[in-house]
Amino acid sequence: MMTDGERLVWAASFALALESVDDAVIAAHVAAGAVKRLREAAFQRLSEVEVEDRVFLDEIVSAP
Repeated sequence: MMTDGERLVWAASFALALESVDDAVIAAHVAAGAVKRLREAAFQRLSEVEVEDRVFLDEIVSAP
């Protein structure tokens, strides 16, 4: 399932790739790769935020 933002990234990536390679199959693969990288970046950022939150909470709890 794709979010609306992912659909927008897919469509834009597909259109740009289709202009340059003129092959719909390759353009679809390029667009799928763009969405995959977007998801990976989002999950990486989410895990970084969770770590920062844990450190912050640890500091609050350990404060005298």
